[in-house]
Amino acid sequence: MIIRSTPTAFPRIGFPFLAGLVIFLLGACTQKEKTFEHPLAASPDVAQYMENFEGRGDLTDPNSQPLAPETSLEAFQLPEDLRIELVLSEPDVVQPLHLSFDPQGRLWVVQYQQYPYPEGLKITSIDNHTRVKFDRVPEAPPAGARGADVVAVFEDKNGDGRYTHAFNAIEGLNIASSVALGRDRIWVLNPPYLLAYPDPDGDGKPDAAPEIHLEGFGLEDTHSIANSLQWGPDGWLYGVQGSTTTAYITYENGTDLAFQGQAIWRYQPDSKRFELFAEGGGNNPFYLEFDRKGRIFSGSNGYGRGPYYKQGGYYVKSWGKHGPLTNPYAFGHLPNMPLDGENKRFTHAVMRYEAALLPPAYRGKIMALNPLHNYIQLTELAPNGSSFATRDAGKLVETEDKWFRPVDIKTGPDGAVYLADWYDSRLSHVDPRDTWHKSSGRIYRIVPGSGLPKNEPFDLAKADLHALTEWLQHPNKWFRQQALRQFADRKDPAALPALHRLFASENPQHALEALWAIHLSNGFDDSFVVNALRHPDPAIRSWTYRLVGDQESVGNRVWEVMVEQAELESVAEVSSQIASTAKRLPAAQALPLLKALLHANPDPDDPDIPLLIWWAMEAQVEQNLNAVMAFWKDSRIWESPLSKGHLAGRMMQRLVMAGEHEAASEFLKRSPDKSYDQVLVAGFYEGLVGRDLVNIPRTLIDLVSEKEPDTQGFELALRSGDFSNLDKAIEMLSKAEQPLNVRLNLVHLLGELRPKSALPALLTLIQSGASPGSLKQEAIHAVKKFDDPEIGKQMAAIYPGIRADSYVREEAIRLFGSRPEWATAFFAEIRESKVVHKEDVSYSQARRFYLLEDESVRQLTEEIWPESKLLTAEEKTRSMAAYKQQIRSGKGDALAGKQLFVQTCGSCHRLDGGGGSIGPELTGYDRTDLDYWLLHTVDPNAGIREGYETIEIETRDGRKTWGKLEKDEGGTKYIRPLLGGKGESIPDTEIREMHILEHSTMPERLLEPLNEQQVRDLFAYILK
Repeated sequence: MIIRSTPTAFPRIGFPFLAGLVIFLLGACTQKEKTFEHPLAASPDVAQYMENFEGRGDLTDPNSQPLAPETSLEAFQLPEDLRIELVLSEPDVVQPLHLSFDPQGRLWVVQYQQYPYPEGLKITSIDNHTRVKFDRVPEAPPAGARGADVVAVFEDKNGDGRYTHAFNAIEGLNIASSVALGRDRIWVLNPPYLLAYPDPDGDGKPDAAPEIHLEGFGLEDTHSIANSLQWGPDGWLYGVQGSTTTAYITYENGTDLAFQGQAIWRYQPDSKRFELFAEGGGNNPFYLEFDRKGRIFSGSNGYGRGPYYKQGGYYVKSWGKHGPLTNPYAFGHLPNMPLDGENKRFTHAVMRYEAALLPPAYRGKIMALNPLHNYIQLTELAPNGSSFATRDAGKLVETEDKWFRPVDIKTGPDGAVYLADWYDSRLSHVDPRDTWHKSSGRIYRIVPGSGLPKNEPFDLAKADLHALTEWLQHPNKWFRQQALRQFADRKDPAALPALHRLFASENPQHALEALWAIHLSNGFDDSFVVNALRHPDPAIRSWTYRLVGDQESVGNRVWEVMVEQAELESVAEVSSQIASTAKRLPAAQALPLLKALLHANPDPDDPDIPLLIWWAMEAQVEQNLNAVMAFWKDSRIWESPLSKGHLAGRMMQRLVMAGEHEAASEFLKRSPDKSYDQVLVAGFYEGLVGRDLVNIPRTLIDLVSEKEPDTQGFELALRSGDFSNLDKAIEMLSKAEQPLNVRLNLVHLLGELRPKSALPALLTLIQSGASPGSLKQEAIHAVKKFDDPEIGKQMAAIYPGIRADSYVREEAIRLFGSRPEWATAFFAEIRESKVVHKEDVSYSQARRFYLLEDESVRQLTEEIWPESKLLTAEEKTRSMAAYKQQIRSGKGDALAGKQLFVQTCGSCHRLDGGGGSIGPELTGYDRTDLDYWLLHTVDPNAGIREGYETIEIETRDGRKTWGKLEKDEGGTKYIRPLLGGKGESIPDTEIREMHILEHSTMPERLLEPLNEQQVRDLFAYILK
């Protein structure tokens, strides 16, 4: 299978990444009227594309000028009990991306001035999402080209809140996203590298060249690069990767690891271990937050506030654009936290305020940055089983200044909230031109209305062990986190007595901090762990399971108590961590732990626990199948509602997909009742999806036939290559007395297997007036998979008799649009028949014929449906100007416009609570920008939201199909038509090529049927 790969900085990456149509490859075009040049382009083709690319999103506004910092400050609106202060601004700080504070309270700022492209590299290809491929891998700083990125340090010498002293700690970085301090080093994330600059004296100035600890983070999209370095309470260094980059990580003490798209990752610098903590989620995460209990949040580039990340979890992704999960047998994914509030994208960074400076009303709440809409959202967390739901609680900061682009938020040592403001009229990355406002940037601070009290100097790096233990009890989480880092750096056993006394505290937060510090000080012995597993506080129990699971081995005494306590556990969040820990343990320990967890009867409707348990079980199937099968001998496992609803069917699917037929037979025999029979048989068929002529033993066929006698064994026998009953199966298709579900299953099967002798019977089913509409649809879908040029003529002849049923008609039109010769036959029927009318074909269906990339088909399509021809750039510009003049020439009626929206747009888009879901919800977009709405109405291809792209697949026999990539797992792609119709499963082995289309399913010329007043009415509603 050939997949048009996403551009990557690393030529050695050998795995496919479904990414977007690569527009220009080096030397791809040979005929040009003009030779284009660009300093970053490796070829004239790339230069031409970059020069002519029409950017999307919030682009540079040439008519807008930045406000002076003091003027911008006056434009902010906050609650009455808060105020905002300007801390730093240009020229002292420009393009600030990441904020952090060191043990002395100095402010470290990563200034992302090299963005958007690394210095010294040439772009060899670029796609319609502006993801690029470079000519080589950049050298690690300080070698190679010197970039413009800077890590600067700002110091408040007297505690009055003014940063009067500054120096550049590191210069010449080349796409640097974040910095962290620890282990006598300055850690810098400068993709593709994680660098560690020695700084044993802690003065903030490197003493030598950096060490390379990790390499292989992708550079395809520099607004999705690895980011947000931060120490976790467990002593690991955590980071995030965005959605539209890849990674192929190499490091000293492990196996190379490849992954695609968004993830939370971590690195243990002492043991030099690297791993993925969780995959997916958040759309394009660019932030990392640990709350006071050590939970991980990030934010989202989509709607909502992102996920609460669980260890080992797989979260939702836009599969077509961001690539599959690393586990093809995940069979599901965890959701983002549900939101009750404004679905305005996007809040990419979410910080939980856990200090004492701001009034109590703000403590424990999430402060979420929304740079697109220029505000900061306040959001509450509410328990939702083992996870959370979110509910908006008003705005924290608002402004009319469209240049306000908050990109980072941190709580400082003083308890104030610090904001990094990119400050630019442009926000969108989707424009290859470097039009960023390189000379601006601000840092603000939110404080109580009474102001910021004076702070005394401190230096946690010089604090003794007693003082560090006291810092663990500070009301500001920042001090507690800094103290933990000091314990991790020192690993001093002399700290343990005082820490054990703190662990005995009645204050559960103090005890949790002590637990972390004891672990970081190498005091995590068996006796302590056993007591911690039995602790009354659920966070301590949860973290003890997690820290034990991070060890390379678990002693018998500790493991026995883990199992004992798992069966007694009643707190869902702890149960979810037990499942995550089980995934990391060897089978001999993991499976008894899972058994104990299931005996505790966790909620089968919990948002996270069922899949976390499945993933822990699935992790053992490949290497320890016998142990997994023995696990299922326990009758109490079968009695668990969670097993029936989530585990057993997936287990059967996994066995079939792995070809473990003997184990599948044994598993099916253990089914305790008929309800389980249905679950296991359904899982069995899921495992067969996309697999033809699987070598299934007769014994397994007979077992499934017993459990589901209606199939009469036809499906399994045919799949296993036994065609002795093929004629009988074909004969059954025409018998109306056969149950409809049996006939549907047989039609589906024949479409997958494609025996030529079945084609006449399938065509007869389609033509027969006695066939139910659902059977005709299924038969058309099956016929579409046959590689026979005569099908087009046969279906064109049948078409007049089936067009009355709209669902059948649409399925037939999809068939005609899948091969050029079939389309030509259909066009002949339209031109020559007096029964078939061109109005049968919608705009979107007509546009599909263009995608066949056949010149004859294109010409005929334009002749029959001239309105389907795309407007030229000049025509679109004229249309937008004309509509803009119409809208401004009179007053529109918003109420009438709402009705027009429902009729014109509402079948695909939601707005103000009503509408369809084919396209993105529009409620959260900026409804004051007429130019933006006109652009995307007149030219829908100007920007296609993530998650709404159309995937095109061409099979090896030349058929094309389009839709949304619903799933990508187990070697099969699951495609769903965007505008309705039957979905399809296509094995990877049958795919010749797959890519994302650069065209929207939304039609052009949408406004042409409207008169001038209707246009004004529609936009009066949209822009209300």
